[in-house]
Amino acid sequence: MKCSSVAPCGLICDLCYAFQRPKNRCEGCNSSGNKTSYCGKCRIKQCPEKADEYELCNKCAKYPCRIIKNLDKRYSLKYGESAIANLDLIKEKGIRAFIRDRKEEWKCPHCTTLLCVHRTVCQNCGRSRDIGRG
Repeated sequence: MKCSSVAPCGLICDLCYAFQRPKNRCEGCNSSGNKTSYCGKCRIKQCPEKADEYELCNKCAKYPCRIIKNLDKRYSLKYGESAIANLDLIKEKGIRAFIRDRKEEWKCPHCTTLLCVHRTVCQNCGRSRDIGRG
């Protein structure tokens, strides 16, 4: 199932700074439109093990591969977001319930704007992103 909010690696595009910025906005990993240079050449999206570029990595026989484990480690330590935990939740709950729950969890507790995974403060109200992750 193609989903514009969730990248094949399990990260949520809506939480990305490049997706949220007003100018030169990335349209997300599953879009055919504008992407950051990093996302445009993503090895995970272009993985030859996948049936198509939109397939989630949790469908792969090699999941979690070294590339996913490295991404997960980096995002878990740096941003408090886990690609592997996301993919496991998608498998358990289904993608629609996952997206609904995660978007609710990532709302700023002060102004309810969707937070950015790459920032420690809300881009709307400037208050600390003081809710737990992981």
